[in-house]
Amino acid sequence: MGDRLTKGLQKSIEKYNLPFVAFNVGSVCHLDTVGTMQYSIDWGKLWQVPGILKETGVRQKEMQNMGAAYMAEGLVTLAGSRLYTSAAYTEEMIDDAIARFDKVFAQCEKIDFKK
Repeated sequence: MGDRLTKGLQKSIEKYNLPFVAFNVGSVCHLDTVGTMQYSIDWGKLWQVPGILKETGVRQKEMQNMGAAYMAEGLVTLAGSRLYTSAAYTEEMIDDAIARFDKVFAQCEKIDFKK
């Protein structure tokens, strides 16, 4: 079921040309939509650190918005990025979850974060 969910998420991501990543390790699926901590710090330019931390906060806020959008569709995630599947789920249940994620993705816009 983890593979089925991940493939469905990847299809929706591609459908809307979103800069998101979905992958799984067995039944644990990861859906990265914001890249909150994806920054490179040049330790030779420490004056840039406050700006980097500010941008991290902006991304954190967007991750919270994504979590709220999922919840509005009845989808519960851990920290807005992790999903757990179970052998108790049916294909129909997974397909329903994919359709709900698709509704959220259809409303997403790309945000150009500054580095």
